[in-house]
Amino acid sequence: MPNQVDRRTLEKWLTDHGFVLVPGKKTSHRQYVREGLKITLPGHGPQDLTKKHVAMIIRQLESSGFDRETVRRELG
Repeated sequence: MPNQVDRRTLEKWLTDHGFVLVPGKKTSHRQYVREGLKITLPGHGPQDLTKKHVAMIIRQLESSGFDRETVRRELG
């Protein structure tokens, strides 16, 4: 598991891998979509994401066909 992943790093990774930012609504959360997979990032609070949040995102990416170890390595 990566030690610390911040929102900006994850947002850059998502856009580099073909995810598109969905226009915002009334919440401050940011949503990225690619081929039916939607990843939601908090838009408030500390910049560093919790280990739990990163693990959930990695599981979603893995179920969509991304390699778990490659994602961890690129984010770490």
